[in-house]
Amino acid sequence: MVALLVVLTIVVFVAADAAVQWRKSKKEAAAREWADALAPAYAFEGMKAPAGVYLDEGHTWVQVSPLGRADVGADSFAQRLIGRVDAVELPEVGREVRRGDFLFALRQGDRRAAFAAPVDGVVSAVDKELSWRPELVEADPYQDGRVCSINPKNLARDLRLMRVAEEGRDWLKEEVRRFHEFFAARPLQNTPLGQVLQDGGQPTGGVLELLDDATWKEFNELFLRPRAQGVPN
Repeated sequence: MVALLVVLTIVVFVAADAAVQWRKSKKEAAAREWADALAPAYAFEGMKAPAGVYLDEGHTWVQVSPLGRADVGADSFAQRLIGRVDAVELPEVGREVRRGDFLFALRQGDRRAAFAAPVDGVVSAVDKELSWRPELVEADPYQDGRVCSINPKNLARDLRLMRVAEEGRDWLKEEVRRFHEFFAARPLQNTPLGQVLQDGGQPTGGVLELLDDATWKEFNELFLRPRAQGVPN
């Protein structure tokens, strides 16, 4: 009789644990499925790449003026993901940069998205208004979001490494797909976003606003500087 009670007790505990694990896995699967569908649809809706704007693989854009000056900012892909911009770290006028060097950063609280210079040259101007109105980057990254201008040194060579027009738009679509995979692989149960999704909410700002510091660091490494050596965290 005692042996039977022991066996029944074990069976009950095993069944209870199995039920708990099943509910947990179902909840996590539902959250990931929701996130998998939500991330690209929300973050990239209406994303554009204007004609005449060159897109660099570190997610900066370049527009060349008739005098050969290269205006630079963060592209719509990065802007949509970052969302709220609390501060812009501007480069120093007169500073010489090489393609891949750290150029400027967008800050959100203590977190930082660091962008690499898309061309060789000397920083000739910065948009000082961004120092007290960083939200301009959010309004239109290709107009109000110009961060600086560079007098380029190897412009023809550097532009050949970028994408423009239809090629640029196709590349952005591929980057969306790549971010979709990156986002789906995040451990949502350990992030604020996972909790939001499990509770039935939807993000109201950039996707990265709701992710953790480790995700920001990985995003910098994987999306903002694939060839940018020496860019600080």
